[in-house]
Parts: sequence; C-alpha cells; structure tokens
Amino acid sequence: MDPPFLLVAKVAASVCVGLLVGLERTWAHKEAGIRSFAIATLLGTLCWLVSPTLAYVQVGIILMIVILVNVYGIWSQRSPEVTTSLALAATNVVGMVIGAGNFFLAFVCALVVTALLSWKEEFITFSSKLTVAEIRSTLLLGFITVVVYPLLPDRFIDPWRLLNPRSIWLTVMIVSALSFINYALLRQFGARGIRYSALLGGLVNSAATVALLGEEAKDDPGTLTTAPTNVILSDLAMILRNWVLVVLFSFPRGIQASIGTVIVLVPMMLAAGVVVLFAIWRSRRSEQRAPQQLEQEAPQKQRLKSPLEMRSVLGFGMLFFSLTVISGVAQRLFGAIGFLAIAVVGALASAASSSVLVGQQLNRGQIAGSSAAIAMFLATLVGLLENFVIFWFVTRKPGPSLQILWPTIPIVLVGLLSVVGVAIFGW
Repeated sequence: MDPPFLLVAKVAASVCVGLLVGLERTWAHKEAGIRSFAIATLLGTLCWLVSPTLAYVQVGIILMIVILVNVYGIWSQRSPEVTTSLALAATNVVGMVIGAGNFFLAFVCALVVTALLSWKEEFITFSSKLTVAEIRSTLLLGFITVVVYPLLPDRFIDPWRLLNPRSIWLTVMIVSALSFINYALLRQFGARGIRYSALLGGLVNSAATVALLGEEAKDDPGTLTTAPTNVILSDLAMILRNWVLVVLFSFPRGIQASIGTVIVLVPMMLAAGVVVLFAIWRSRRSEQRAPQQLEQEAPQKQRLKSPLEMRSVLGFGMLFFSLTVISGVAQRLFGAIGFLAIAVVGALASAASSSVLVGQQLNRGQIAGSSAAIAMFLATLVGLLENFVIFWFVTRKPGPSLQILWPTIPIVLVGLLSVVGVAIFGW
C-alpha cells in the first residue's frame, strides 16, 4: 500500500483532472459535467488502488453505462452524446493511470482531452475549408513517409556505390514535406497580397509562380507595373530555397562542407533583397495607390490545385534518381566538369533537385566545396534566366520583361564575384 501522502496526492490529482475536463463540458452545456467527470476519474483511481483487476472490471461497467445512456437518449429522440461519453470513459482510464502513479502521462492526457473538446468550433471551421485534394495529399505524404520509407533498404545496391534507395526516398520525403508546408503558408497568406504569394510561391516552384504572375499581368494590366518586382521576389525565394537545401543535405558532414555554397548564394540572396526593397521604395514614391489596389488578391490563391500529387512525387523521385545516376557516371568519366554539366541541365527541370544533389555529394565527400559552389551558382543562374524567359513568353511584353532582366544582372554579378573568391581562396 502506498504511503498516506502519496494516496492523498493521487486522490487530489484524479479529482483535479475530472474537474478540468468536467468544467469544459459544463461550459459546453452538457448534462455530464463537473461532478460526473470528477467521480468517474476518482472511481478509476480508487479501483486501481484496491486491485488492478477491479479497475479493468469497472471500465467495462462504465462503458456499459455509457452505451445504455446513449441508447436511452436515442429512444427519447435526443441526439447521442458520443463525444462526451468517450471523454468520460477516457477520464476514467486517466484515473487508473493516476492510481498506477504515472502523474505526467495522466496530466498530459487530461490536457489533450480538454483541448480537443474545447476546440470544437476551430476543428469544424478547419475541416470545412479542406478540399479533397488536400486530404489526399496529406494521406500521400503519410504513405510515403510511414509506409514506403521503412521498406526500402538502407544500403548501396550497385557496385559503384551510387544508389541508396532509402537515401533517395528520404530526399523525396523532405522535398515533399517542404512543398506541403509552403503550400499551407501560401494558402494562408495568399489573400494578404500578391507579394506574399510571390515569395511563398517561389519557395514551392519559382517557375510556376512566375508563369502565374505573367498570366495575371497579361489579364490585368493594373498588375503589370508590380509584376517585375514580384518576379525578383520569387527569384529571391528560389535562391533561399537552394541555399537551405544544400546546407540541409550536407549538414551531417559539418557546416564547413557547404561554406563555399553559402559564400556564393547568400550574397546573391542579399543582392536580390536589396533590389526588391529598392523597387518597392521607388514604386511607393512614384505612385499613389488606393488601399484596395495595394492589397491585391493573389492569383495563386484561386489557382492552387493540390499541395502534393502522386505524379509530382514520382516525377521528382525519378528526376532525382536519374540525376544521381547520370551525375555519378559523368563524374567518374569526366570528373568535376561532368558533374557541373549534369547539375546545370538538371536545374532546367528542377533547381531543387540540383540543390539536393549537390548537398548529398558534399555529404559523401565526392565533390569539393569549390565545385559545389560553382555548380550552385550555375544552377541558380539557369533558374534566374529561366524565370525571365517564362515571364517574357507568357506576357509577350518586352518592357516589363526587361525590367526583370536589368535587376537580375547585379544579382548574377555578385554571385560571379563570390565564385571567383571561392575559387581563389579555395573554400
């Protein structure tokens, strides 16, 4: 038998837990309130203290009572209190946990149950805004993370030590998760302005974002003057994403492995930020806009389709798989030149895949830091030029397109000078 002080502590804890959950049910105007939940929790604690077997038996009795009460409610043409009944049963089990002496688990479960009960309106509002595509995307992300990843072998499956299935799939998981998170941010903040959408969209896919900006500028001439600034903002997000991916995938080897890439991409990102700030300052000085024009609804808000699709996941996986094989073979045959060529060609399809590839090669020690810096500069340069071409192709307007090209030049020059510095000092 426990000492008297511990027995008092268990009884007090079980009553407090029951009062906490019951207070929320009373606030929600339910029949089972403070007294019912406090008694149910205390009953679980007392039965466990007497005998664990008795505690298991009383759980069955509590469940039978709950079922009979709900059946009677239905027979009386009242809506069943399913959630309250489950909460009552849960607090009874929490009382047993307190009787077993696990206070931490009991308090955590009590807080979680109370939070789930009190956030009813928030959960209803959240679920009502979900689309079928978003629910499927969540399930897909869980499937590729929980089901597929553990089944893949964690070893090289080729004699040249190029292909590790679990490592490749981990890359797919991380990029898919980042895309999912960025989609959620874009969906949340897209209504606050087109600049938020340009920045967040650039983190997901800068080429697609620029295409959407171009289509909006073509359909709405009022957005044509701000489109170049928003494209550069999307370029800034692309550079940031490339930098983060390289550092993330090379981090197990230490920050020193990616220092050359950081020295190249961070100045380019800062230069893009200065260009964007200057363009915003100049536009505010030169034009007086109405408030409703400043807070434009982002076009991406209406055109978002799905945060994650099976086709995009498999497509990125196959692309990264192909780049891993081809770059490994090219590096063995042609050295660093072959790797640089594959990284640049891969950036035409996905700058993110080239960034991940460079990060993993750095982590394995297969390329030098200076080669990685040059590869990321060239991949980023390809992304910048690709965005310019996409905007011009969509809008067919030379003036705004040149307004994108001219600010891009100092960004490229800063990156070029950084590459020269990395090559000279051997970082």
